[in-house]
Amino acid sequence: LPVWRQRIRYDRNYTPQTDLAGGVTDVRRADLAQTWREESAETASVKTAYLLALEQTDETLLTTAADASAEATRRLALRDSRRDRFEFAVALNGTTNRLDLGDIITLTHTRFGLSAGKNFVIMGIGLDTATRTLTLSVWG
Repeated sequence: LPVWRQRIRYDRNYTPQTDLAGGVTDVRRADLAQTWREESAETASVKTAYLLALEQTDETLLTTAADASAEATRRLALRDSRRDRFEFAVALNGTTNRLDLGDIITLTHTRFGLSAGKNFVIMGIGLDTATRTLTLSVWG
């Protein structure tokens, strides 16, 4: 399912504290009581288009709000639309022999809404030397 809100937790506080001296400001007191700081990115239109859209929260080792915000935006762009995964076999030849993990290919088929072609990332490659075929697992 697509994600409509991506939260990134960053700058972990390994020792949250609630019992502090009186000289600590309220802002600092609230900051020290939290285990994580969070940044988020959201696309409300995804929630309208996909009623079961999710909120995703990921914990990271990032330490700055700017980096966490940029990462939330990047991950939302990956997850805010429908993505498909296909697995299919192709003949092993000079062209397909050069395919590698992470390569972008265009898949065209008369079914599954692929008649105009759609770009996919190769996530897995299986080789069958007996039948001279490659089994490709793609996502996109």
